[in-house]
Amino acid sequence: MTRLLSPPTAVDVTLDHGRAPIAIAGAYNGSLEPIVRWKVEASWWDRPVVREYWKAVLNNNLLCELFRDASTGEWFVERIYD
Repeated sequence: MTRLLSPPTAVDVTLDHGRAPIAIAGAYNGSLEPIVRWKVEASWWDRPVVREYWKAVLNNNLLCELFRDASTGEWFVERIYD
């Protein structure tokens, strides 16, 4: 089952030397094991959206999807897979 968080939940992210997320703190806490990364660029018509998405395993047992908003640098958890 998938749970979409609306609105996405803000988190603080720790990055490794290659700029991959390795830990988060906030409403969700713990270590991350990154699986895949992709980028989304869209012009939602007057306000462009540029996000860097990551799918990662949180604390060795919870698959989640998080993103970094390129315009603000803020990180958010957007989806949880149960």
